[in-house]
Amino acid sequence: MNIGNNIKQLRQKKNLTQDQVAEKLGISYQAVSKWENNANTPDISLLPQIANLFDVSIDALFSENITDYSDLNHYMKDDDVIRIVQMRGTKVLKVSSIITRDEPPIEIAFPRNCNDRTQYFKVEVYGHVISDSSINGDVVCHQNIETAMINGDVKSEGNINVKEINAQKIICNNITECYQLQAHTIECAGTVASANLTCNQITYKNNTAESN
Repeated sequence: MNIGNNIKQLRQKKNLTQDQVAEKLGISYQAVSKWENNANTPDISLLPQIANLFDVSIDALFSENITDYSDLNHYMKDDDVIRIVQMRGTKVLKVSSIITRDEPPIEIAFPRNCNDRTQYFKVEVYGHVISDSSINGDVVCHQNIETAMINGDVKSEGNINVKEINAQKIICNNITECYQLQAHTIECAGTVASANLTCNQITYKNNTAESN
């Protein structure tokens, strides 16, 4: 786990002492020292405060290379986006790029009316999205998406396997299967597989194809 080293680098980048960090977080400087020496890890309840203090995301605190976030533009905004991070205790679980039975599932209980078309919402998942139901809202996923229907824009760093998508814009690695696909634009690094495709423009990396 790299959180201790990352906190130290972020603290030094902000030109803060351990005492100053401790004061801002309402803890002792000894606690900060233990984090940076990897003798202990922050309580899960402190993660949002720590991320906010250093202007990074919670995900960045556990990253392999904190310099990837050196521009400090990857913080989580205080908005209405529903963000989901898988954790065990105080440890953020690293999700592989493929779905396996070994990975612990995560179940999210949304408000009853959030899936109604009148209750449009946006969800960002730091893992895979797997659902048998519909998602009526924009979806940002850092791995693969498998669900019945998405009524909203989609951005996935992995593959998309959805029965039906109705979107203005889709950005993904591959659309491996989608029976009914309607979108204004699609940006794809690989393939777009759909039995019924309606799209104004599909962009494959540096090549552009027109489709109607």
